[in-house]
Amino acid sequence: MWHEFITWKWMFAVFIFVLFGWSTRTKVTAYANQQELSFNQWDIVFTSLNSPFFILYLLLPFWLFLSGQMLIKEWEYTLLIRLKSFPKWMFYTILKICPYLLLLQLLWIIVSFVVTAGLPQESDWSIWGSTEGPMNVFLFSLQKTGFSPWLILLIQTALISLFLITIHVLAASVYVLFPKPGVMAGTSVFLFIGAVLSFKVVPASYHYAKVTNYSILSYSYDSFNSLLPPFLVMSFFMILCFAFIAVRSKAKMRRICTFLADYYRIPVYIAICVLGIATQFTHPGVRVATVWENLYLLFYGVSEEGFSLYVYLFYCVVFVGFVYLFQLHLSQLLNGRIYYLLIRYKSLNRWFGQMMKKTVLSILGLLLLLAGAAIVSGLLQGLNMKWNGGGAESALLPYYLYQFFINGLLQMLNYILIVFIVSWIWQEAAYSLGAIGFLIVMGLPFINPDQWLPFALNSMGYVAQGSHAIFRITIVLVTYLLLEIGLIIYLFRKRKISL
Repeated sequence: MWHEFITWKWMFAVFIFVLFGWSTRTKVTAYANQQELSFNQWDIVFTSLNSPFFILYLLLPFWLFLSGQMLIKEWEYTLLIRLKSFPKWMFYTILKICPYLLLLQLLWIIVSFVVTAGLPQESDWSIWGSTEGPMNVFLFSLQKTGFSPWLILLIQTALISLFLITIHVLAASVYVLFPKPGVMAGTSVFLFIGAVLSFKVVPASYHYAKVTNYSILSYSYDSFNSLLPPFLVMSFFMILCFAFIAVRSKAKMRRICTFLADYYRIPVYIAICVLGIATQFTHPGVRVATVWENLYLLFYGVSEEGFSLYVYLFYCVVFVGFVYLFQLHLSQLLNGRIYYLLIRYKSLNRWFGQMMKKTVLSILGLLLLLAGAAIVSGLLQGLNMKWNGGGAESALLPYYLYQFFINGLLQMLNYILIVFIVSWIWQEAAYSLGAIGFLIVMGLPFINPDQWLPFALNSMGYVAQGSHAIFRITIVLVTYLLLEIGLIIYLFRKRKISL
């Protein structure tokens, strides 16, 4: 394969890189001298690597030609039979095209540095690059990130690489559905025209529809005020492409439909939680600066001062909703399967211990999902992960995380055990639903003003009371957990089941 790297297309690419790099050097030198500001090699390198005209009108067509040629060549039925699935074939083509991508990036970067020969070679941003102007908009945006030029070079290389791989995955997905060379050519033309229209026609306010935000780091940082959103969006898009191709066969579709018919409540619950986080249901119109403030407001719950109906409603949907799903699962176990499980585990205590291990992992997974969704949602809205305030405000971050994860886990376990005790004693759906309603009512702050009852104590609103309050909440929750576990052990001993 390596002998292909000395063919005409690669020599043509090097020729274009040299011409464009030298043209960029000439322009940057002229502007810097006109402004009488010192400059260095980074000004030429990043102006070259962040040029939308070069990326969209030269690099993208070259990549589409390379990718299309690769896909057509690798579409062999013997290869498909050996790989056994279309997603594996798509992944195989990614591995095959990665050396080409690596060479393309290396040539581009090397040429960008070569054309800077004779200029000052420095390890930091130049004065010209740090001064806002019409010609150095790319440099001025990049140096605002606070990262060194070497790190920015690495991130820019990763961004354009991910962009080109995403283009390749999209083209491969289309080719799997319609494996014809004419379709591949039409797809390449469509992607090129779509990229150009996105750059020239789509307004700058439509951040997620601008192709430059996914291929050029300076544009991305200006739009999102963060470096992560384009990486997250493109990664998610590639996952969707693989998932779509994976489920296109009828057999897999039927298995998915069967799973959804049995467990549809779980994806519906997750969708409601994610939708509430994405739409900022709890604080519409409230301006926040960081993702941690966003997490705090989303799961504010209740506080010593009181509560808001919408905020508490979302809290109940998220946390009590999970308890409701557990109660449905528990009802299925107690209405028949419990005897089979006892035969397997030999004792109630052992069965209960195994069930609680899975429950704890499920709760941790839920908390990680909620926190991840809140952080990703904040980043996509342009929030950053750094505190803008002073030391007192920054010091709250560990308590936010402690309250959300530690007290959140303890609170959910209290809810779970309370519902378990009610279901075990009465074993009727009406009592279990009554227990769910009881949890909701008892979480109201005017019923639990001193936070001595184990209800809604994982509300982020309690963080405002200080560290002593959230540590006292931990003690309260642990105390009730021990009492509940003791009661459950007593109930197990009292109830005799013949195996």
